[in-house]
Amino acid sequence: MARPLSDRTPAPLLLGGPAGATPGGGTLLGLRSLLQGTSKPREPATCLLKEKERKAAPPAATVPGPGLETAGPADAPAGAVGGGLTSRDTPSPVDPDTVEVLMTFEPDPADLALSSIPGHETFDPRRHRFSEEELKPQPIMKKARKIQVPEEQKDEKYWSRRYKNNEAAKRSRDARRLKENQITVRAAFLEKENALLRQEVVAVRQELSHYRAVLSRYQAQHGAL
Repeated sequence: MARPLSDRTPAPLLLGGPAGATPGGGTLLGLRSLLQGTSKPREPATCLLKEKERKAAPPAATVPGPGLETAGPADAPAGAVGGGLTSRDTPSPVDPDTVEVLMTFEPDPADLALSSIPGHETFDPRRHRFSEEELKPQPIMKKARKIQVPEEQKDEKYWSRRYKNNEAAKRSRDARRLKENQITVRAAFLEKENALLRQEVVAVRQELSHYRAVLSRYQAQHGAL
């Protein structure tokens, strides 16, 4: 059986106003604010998309002001400037043995033949180097006194030993003569190279004196560098 209308209690309002306000006051205030336009309108979808794109985009590169330097790559060496150039070019060390002096040296082919080992590469005085032991002076050896052997003792063993001794002495003389020839050709090349280098040293010293004079005049006018 249905209850009479007078006995029904009103349902509580979900939209409430401030404390102490009459029931339904919050709903009326909300409708009034919507009609008057005082409530904040919702942000359009396009604004939301632009905001997301702005947050996702990488930060723009800032241009340094006067006096500020831009940082280069992390692996760039100290003092490196854009383009791979350094602010101060420092020459790398040079091996003296790799330096070749431009000169014309044409030894006699006969001298080169006497300075070369038969069946081996021709002796090159430009690149051959002698050790300190090879360049030491050799003492003068006195010949040993010959011992006369009687004819009746010159048997087959004597002649075999004498032949081996003569061959060893010949190889020793040939090796000594070969080294002497090589040293002679090498010395001739070094003498000519030394004369040319002395001329270059004189030219470099004159150029250095000129640059020192120019630097002295500059420092006298503008101060020390």
